[in-house]
Amino acid sequence: MKKIVCILLLCVMILGALSSCAPAEEPFTVPESTEPETTAVQTDAETQPATDAVTETEPVTTEEPETEPPAPSPYGMFSYTENKINVTVKSPYAILIDANTNEILYLAGDPEERIYPASTTKLLTAIVAIKNCELDAVFTPGDELSLLAKDSSIAYIKKNHQLTLEMLIEGMMLPSGGDAAYVVAAGVGRRIAGDESLSGIDAVAAFVDEMNRYGKEVLGLRDTHFTCPDGYHNDDHYTTLIDIMTVSRAAMDEPVITKYAAMASDDVRYASGHKNTWSNTNLLVVPDSKYFYENATGLKTGTTDEAGCCLVATAALGTKKVLAGVFGAEDNKTRFGDGRTLLVVGMNR
Repeated sequence: MKKIVCILLLCVMILGALSSCAPAEEPFTVPESTEPETTAVQTDAETQPATDAVTETEPVTTEEPETEPPAPSPYGMFSYTENKINVTVKSPYAILIDANTNEILYLAGDPEERIYPASTTKLLTAIVAIKNCELDAVFTPGDELSLLAKDSSIAYIKKNHQLTLEMLIEGMMLPSGGDAAYVVAAGVGRRIAGDESLSGIDAVAAFVDEMNRYGKEVLGLRDTHFTCPDGYHNDDHYTTLIDIMTVSRAAMDEPVITKYAAMASDDVRYASGHKNTWSNTNLLVVPDSKYFYENATGLKTGTTDEAGCCLVATAALGTKKVLAGVFGAEDNKTRFGDGRTLLVVGMNR
């Protein structure tokens, strides 16, 4: 037993001697920061978390100099660089337009100069009526017929007749009836004003106001002012070549207008049962006329002493469509001769 105790004591003494020979470990410390020393600011750690400091600066912007908007094109919806066709016309104002692209192919005369439209005015009368009234609405002529000038072209419409709006549009397109235009203006004008009791003169005035508003605000006409629905001369009833062609281009998109503008003549029966025969004043669509052109499809004539002989003409074949205008011609021969020439050259280009 004493031997065992002696052996254990000897082991303990050997272990102690070995421990005293091992190098001592350095205590663990947080390494010192290499960042420069800063002054700490006490904050509420729960409500104001520490964030990196960022210096905010306003973004640098370069202000571009103000520029005036470009002046509106004198050609409105149409494009034009130069005459694309060689043609000779006698009329002081003439134009040919590709109706698919709205490119002006030929132009003679100042497109911004004021001209008188005569009965081509009825194209806008028809457009405004269509936009404000159903085609089968029936109208009875009234005192508005007294507003018609005695030497106006007429469709022979009387106060005891009754006609639908569609019939009245035909009466404006074929015989260029001023009486039809006034019946349309009075009937649709009362609807526009919301007052069926309006007199003829007041109803027509309401309609003409809408013609001017629609022309300016919807079609974008820039120098046009109308005083009546039929185009009878008034010094304050004017347009420009570009403006009236803009109206004409819009009329080409109205099927009821193009339907009747293409007819040479028609035997009509009014809603009241009365019968009449109307012939088209546009000789380009009349087969037995020397000015007839087989591809012509319309559109509208107009004549006053001040306006001269005027014509808006259209032609189509397959997908090709052209629109021509002749204004201020001295006679029918010049008007229809120039109009036909423009259509033929335009269709054959």
